[in-house]
Amino acid sequence: MNTNKLKAWLCLKQAPGLGQKTAQKLLAEFPDPTDYVGRSDHPVYELPWLQVSTKDALRRGEEIKGFAGIVKHCERYEIGITCLTDEDYPAALSSIYTPPIVLYYRGDLKTCEKLPILAVVGTRKPSSYGQEMARKLLAPLCERGVTIISGLAMGIDTVAHRVALGNGAKTIGVLAGGLESIYPPMNLNLANEIVANGLLLSEYEPGSKMEKWNFPARNRIISALAPAVFIVEGSITSGALLTGKFALEQGRDVCALPGNINNINAQGPNYMIKSGARAVTCPEDLMDLLDIEETDDLQTEIFPQLSPEEETIWLRLRESSSELSFDELMLGSGHNFGRLSVILLNLELKGLISKAGNGGYISN
Repeated sequence: MNTNKLKAWLCLKQAPGLGQKTAQKLLAEFPDPTDYVGRSDHPVYELPWLQVSTKDALRRGEEIKGFAGIVKHCERYEIGITCLTDEDYPAALSSIYTPPIVLYYRGDLKTCEKLPILAVVGTRKPSSYGQEMARKLLAPLCERGVTIISGLAMGIDTVAHRVALGNGAKTIGVLAGGLESIYPPMNLNLANEIVANGLLLSEYEPGSKMEKWNFPARNRIISALAPAVFIVEGSITSGALLTGKFALEQGRDVCALPGNINNINAQGPNYMIKSGARAVTCPEDLMDLLDIEETDDLQTEIFPQLSPEEETIWLRLRESSSELSFDELMLGSGHNFGRLSVILLNLELKGLISKAGNGGYISN
């Protein structure tokens, strides 16, 4: 850990009067803060557009509050740093509107350059359909070496990381807090697996307090590092949808898993598809988006085999504009209680239907 370098960059990052765009302008002219932070005789202090308060802070070169703790965490958890003008700083990030000034990482930073990369985002409370489709759609890509990037949250993020690790692919987790403290805590083991087989990233200093606005800011990093973003499930106001919007602003492709219009988690993907995002119904759709050559063995069956009885019940639920109760399904199908119970259970296990809040059933 180069503490002098970190001290200079953090002094610049938190200097008063130095916003994101001004900092980028300054770094474009003087790319190495260690040359002038804490030194009063550098030509940087003659810049007329740099505020006096900013110049004073840079001249003093004082350690930011909690600096010793940051260094301690970096050493204990083997956290590396890369800064905006460093050669190893991810090229895909440096070109966005607000790139992180300082980026912390655990694992192999070169994973950012291991193309192709697919960003996968979705709700923290996915349906069984969303989880199953994510697994079946992503596994063939991961078998072919596609790197998966997501946010290490519960739900779809966790599924995406697990699919990558389970199929021999690299994966990147972007956190909304310091890398020394994994959130959510139940993903600690997953985070350690990612460090060993990929990369964890964060723009937030180790030991810093996690704020709710960190999460949407984090999403711009996820979308920037991948040429395409795959939205699996999420409401119209979800972070997954925000990631898709960041991707469009950054010139990335967006695709989404179509879902049941009665399911709130399908609102985001369906809205993005209506707005021009590509609908994904098979691995080939994702392969095409990433310009990966398809092979004959890619013909993966996405939807499970159904018996005639299961197909009849599933189609009825799929065509219904609202949930159907057990009694309605029993009357409409002619099945007895025991037989219908078995059919519904099979459909749930196959990820095609879910129990609704009022005790009825809906198609996923």
